[in-house]
Amino acid sequence: MENLVYQNGIMPEIPPPRTEPLNGNHSLKAAAAERIREGIVLGVYPLGGRLSDKALAQELEISRTPVREALLQLQSEGLVVVRPQSGTFVFDLSADEVRDICEVRAMFERTAVLIGAARDRQSLVGTLVALVAEASFALEDGDFARCEKLDTAFHEAIIAGSRNRYLIASYRSISDKVGALRHRLPQSHDRVSRAIGQHRRIVDFIAAGRVEAAAAELASHVANVHAQLSG
Repeated sequence: MENLVYQNGIMPEIPPPRTEPLNGNHSLKAAAAERIREGIVLGVYPLGGRLSDKALAQELEISRTPVREALLQLQSEGLVVVRPQSGTFVFDLSADEVRDICEVRAMFERTAVLIGAARDRQSLVGTLVALVAEASFALEDGDFARCEKLDTAFHEAIIAGSRNRYLIASYRSISDKVGALRHRLPQSHDRVSRAIGQHRRIVDFIAAGRVEAAAAELASHVANVHAQLSG
């Protein structure tokens, strides 16, 4: 993931998915890893799906060597699984692993909102209000892809608002898997509307100084996500 800390509490513009071929101005391994990682998070490459270095090299318009190196890097990050004599696959999670990742995510976000509100509640509220407003407009436009990106940005802003480098680094260790799971949720108006409504309630609690209630609402929000992923 990119740096989670937004300058002056302002969320940077969310770029569209990359489609251009890679070029020699970047490390091909790093650029290929970033592109494949993005594809995993966005659901282009399904959980448990097989990854062909030949097909990826053709898609990215580069040789197979940097693709293989990128896959090894993603394996070290837990996003790719290499099975001898079988091939390379996108990670998948058992029901217990989904539960575990949701539990630790809730722990990180609850802690972050408590710390962030204590350090600079006004800045945190300002950032989150803007994200909720943008998500509401995106939903009105039927732009579910942008809604999901703004959903990710909302939760990352809570983590960034803690301004705790160790908490941020720890969250980053699961953020790609959290993003990949988020993009497996149903893209329905009702589901997204409920999520935005709960985001708004979290912000209202923080703005009112009811930070413990905001932390509890965050935990409830993540529990709702877990229930949908397990349904």
